[in-house]
Amino acid sequence: MHSSLTLTESQATSMIAHAQHALPNEACGLLGGKSGHVSTVYPGTNSEHSPIRYLLDPIDQFNAMKTIDQSGEDLIGIFHSHPKGVAIPSEIDITQAYYPKATYVILARHNEKDWYMRAYYLVEGHINEVRIRRLNTQHTILEIDNRTN
Repeated sequence: MHSSLTLTESQATSMIAHAQHALPNEACGLLGGKSGHVSTVYPGTNSEHSPIRYLLDPIDQFNAMKTIDQSGEDLIGIFHSHPKGVAIPSEIDITQAYYPKATYVILARHNEKDWYMRAYYLVEGHINEVRIRRLNTQHTILEIDNRTN
């Protein structure tokens, strides 16, 4: 488990757009990457079509997991939205947290327009908040350059 989850502004915007598009229902998807750094956002279909619960469509999950594996990424996160709630895990979120190594990201709205997100490790009923680091594109390029030199 990592103490933070790092993603770019573009990745955060992609997750927020997916959540906005799914309204009034919850949105969901997976995050691929390595060592707490998101490489790819995999938006999926909420097969529950519900504003209070989500279940990632099994075909979407299979395809994302296959791509994550083939690209050498790890499943580092699972995201979903709370369209009318706060970005705190619900009882359902806690009881259905089946991936203890994944960071669970919850998107919620301050108002009708402004989304925010918080992240957690959900393990055996315990909730531990994880810091989210959002980088702009310029910082991301610098990080990639530093890793390749």
